[in-house]
Amino acid sequence: MRSSWARKPTWETEFITSIRYRPAPKSSNNSQLPSRIITMSTYQTVQTQYVAVDNTRVAYRRLGVKNKIPLLYVNHLRGSMDTLDPLLFNTIATTREVIVYDSFGIGHSEGEVPPSTEVMASIAAKFLSALGVTKVDVIGFSMGGGVAQILAWNHPQLVHKLILAGTQPGIGEGVVLPPREVLESAGTANDEPPTKEDMFRLFYYPSETSLALGEAWWKRIHERKVDGEERREYLAGPGARAQLNAIFSFTVDTDNFERVKSIKAPTLVTNGHTDIMSPTSNSFTLQQNLSNAQLIIYPDAGHGHLFQYPELYTRHLNLFLDSTK
Repeated sequence: MRSSWARKPTWETEFITSIRYRPAPKSSNNSQLPSRIITMSTYQTVQTQYVAVDNTRVAYRRLGVKNKIPLLYVNHLRGSMDTLDPLLFNTIATTREVIVYDSFGIGHSEGEVPPSTEVMASIAAKFLSALGVTKVDVIGFSMGGGVAQILAWNHPQLVHKLILAGTQPGIGEGVVLPPREVLESAGTANDEPPTKEDMFRLFYYPSETSLALGEAWWKRIHERKVDGEERREYLAGPGARAQLNAIFSFTVDTDNFERVKSIKAPTLVTNGHTDIMSPTSNSFTLQQNLSNAQLIIYPDAGHGHLFQYPELYTRHLNLFLDSTK
């Protein structure tokens, strides 16, 4: 049964979030980088590179200012690098390097989708080793948040700081499952890529303002055009089913609820105030069971909160990552 806390934010979280937000000046094309670094690659133009991991070709992209610990992004269920939001990653890239990748069997990478989040985390660690990267900050969204948790407790030497967006720990005290209709939808619609309507229902709160920001996001994720590169859409078929089984196994493993308590990396937990994929109350439970964690809940938002408020989200992310505490 859904917690009422997940449906409606408290006035405290709304107020704290609202006083932090000061709108940035609008530009004619808000998915472009500021002019002072316009010569850098943008997410729309950066070249896809490849590296071998366990004799499997893994596709990745790197962009941004190389003056800090790089930020590794671990993607959500069915997502590929080509379905990511350029505005979010271009904004992050103004202050730090970002590394995104397609794991085995996804997007531009070869191989088969792994059977478990444990294997997915192992691939992420081997991928970083292949790049020669010894320390990263990690942001994991949705399914990627489960992978990021495992990466943090299995490879603590790799993870400097951790951001867990729209995700949850394994089943334990205070953790609730998504509504039945969401589980049924996720379990029966994997043979075709999700439609725009599917993604809006899962990622955005059903208000005019949230859906309008969703429309802008949908346009942005189709901006990338690189000569000689074919767009890779959301995962479908056996690969999507394998991912779904993997994240379900992670969620129902009660040991994972206990393991999250062992994570020592400073952590930022984020979500929208009404997440139907990973109920918002689970973000509070996650934050309460981590040894050193902060929590931000975004108003008028759902599962895809980081894509709804990419510039505000980046400001919060930078405050967290740049803090010495």
